[in-house]
Amino acid sequence: MGRYIADIPAIVSAQVGSTAAPEAICASACVYAYIGADYRYLHGSGRIGIHQFSISGGTLDGEEGLAIGQSLSGLLSEYIRANRAEPELFEAISAIEHDDILWVPRRKLEDWRVVTNDIYEERAGYINLNGKIALRMKQASINGDSFLTLFCSGNGIAGLADLHEPDLAAYGRFDLGIDGEWVSINIWDVVDRSEGRGRIVFEMPAEFARAALTAQKIGARVVTPRGDLFFGFQQTLRDGLVTEMIRGCPGATEEASYTMIDRQGTDLPGNDLTNKGIRNISFAECKAICLQHSECRAVSYVQSKAWCWPKSRMGTPINAAGLISAVKR
Repeated sequence: MGRYIADIPAIVSAQVGSTAAPEAICASACVYAYIGADYRYLHGSGRIGIHQFSISGGTLDGEEGLAIGQSLSGLLSEYIRANRAEPELFEAISAIEHDDILWVPRRKLEDWRVVTNDIYEERAGYINLNGKIALRMKQASINGDSFLTLFCSGNGIAGLADLHEPDLAAYGRFDLGIDGEWVSINIWDVVDRSEGRGRIVFEMPAEFARAALTAQKIGARVVTPRGDLFFGFQQTLRDGLVTEMIRGCPGATEEASYTMIDRQGTDLPGNDLTNKGIRNISFAECKAICLQHSECRAVSYVQSKAWCWPKSRMGTPINAAGLISAVKR
């Protein structure tokens, strides 16, 4: 039954429980039919139960029984893998006597990818990126495919987020996420928007890299200028590759040493960190303030008024007499 469901040439969803039947159960062999679906949900108080398979009726000697058991174990293990569930499911099935049943907690079902919710598949693996080793993560979901690629840079870890972009998407800020907590990234740029996708390059801050060493989930998203809408994804980490990648990049978890590069006769409009700027300080003091704050990436300075404007991003420079700017590098 599960193979028949998996072979249906359309997107198939399975759900245990509903508003009308909140106490529904899927037990014993039911789980094999259930995981044949593309997207698998567990509603309300619905339950999923598992136990060992058994052979009833007939007479088998020990050798025949062992051979059949090994054959069935191999078939079921491969079937579980082919339907994107984790091998821990079969290990748990094998540990429960056939006349008993284990009602598996929702968290375990999600960890084992028995319950997938809106996510079809998640993968991570190393690729060759212009002659360098990079870690590429992919999540295929009901909302589209998204990718996050991490690689070593001169400043630690850099990355490329390739996100499925909804209609009329607007870009305000770019965030990285760890275990549901999101952090606004200062150094990022949109390199391409085409065919319903947005591609953003970024530098991963050292403090984020340190936190990612023990993360269970990592993700990327774009937030609209108003801050009320976003698009992106967050992927579960199962194989330790993100930790391995970060540890393999020199300086990834160390705070970078920055300097300020002056740009005479230049203004960097927009992206102000303060509404009123900072008055009555020198240009040197203005740059020193920027160096002391990780969220500051550049400054513009009105020389005649000794007026400092720290910036969250460099933005697009324009020629402006009487102004001098500096960019953190």
